Amino acid sequence: MNNRFIHLFNIAVGVLLVVEGGMYIFMNNKEGGFHLRSILVTALLLLAWGMSYIKQVKSDNKTSWLIVTIIIMIPMILPWVFFI
Repeated sequence: MNNRFIHLFNIAVGVLLVVEGGMYIFMNNKEGGFHLRSILVTALLLLAWGMSYIKQVKSDNKTSWLIVTIIIMIPMILPWVFFI
């Protein structure tokens, strides 16, 4: 697995997580406060993505950790499937 691909893919996933998480946090504030569930899910997804990214960089088995990153992306992709 090419290191350039790993870094570019993970940077794109990180940016998408931050953008989508921020969108849900600020769009779901019906009472003026922040949406706590969106904050928790965004934090957990960022934590899981960060751990997977570190394992991809430091591990010899990069492909399996890339699959973990793709699995982490499933909660990020599912809401958009329902809007299409």
